[in-house]
Amino acid sequence: MNKLLSLILVSAMSFLLMGCPYETEVPIDQPSVKFPSNLLGKWEPKSSSDELLTISKKTEYVVTISKSKKKPEANDKAELYEAYLSEIDGVKFLNITEKNEYSSGSKFYLYKLEVSASASRLTLSPVTENIDEKFSTSAELKAFIQKNMQHSFFYEKDDEVYLRLD
Repeated sequence: MNKLLSLILVSAMSFLLMGCPYETEVPIDQPSVKFPSNLLGKWEPKSSSDELLTISKKTEYVVTISKSKKKPEANDKAELYEAYLSEIDGVKFLNITEKNEYSSGSKFYLYKLEVSASASRLTLSPVTENIDEKFSTSAELKAFIQKNMQHSFFYEKDDEVYLRLD
């Protein structure tokens, strides 16, 4: 019983200490950058071989991202997101919003996106949750990112790396 309690406590603490990307009510801008077709398909997190990320085309500019287990059990449901690219001074950022029955889709999470030359590896750098500023317009947010995106402290310490499966 003590082992179970310890395991639950450790799991809860690790969840609380995990960094989350910056959450904003406004996106960087509206979808206007075509999403590269070579990024569509199945991806596996480098840190976990039991998860699967599937990126599907919704429009030329917007994609649907499904995050699921490779071998889901009966009660496992995929997490669904919509995403699109914004570009600031040649740097690509993902605007991601959750799409499920519990979310309104009105909050955006921001990531810097880097793609390997062979398009076999994606690196997502989450914009840090430590930003206190709130923005009422996309133009304000975009100007803030443009001013700060070159600083290492603007991003969380750990990148999310995905490897192509197909």
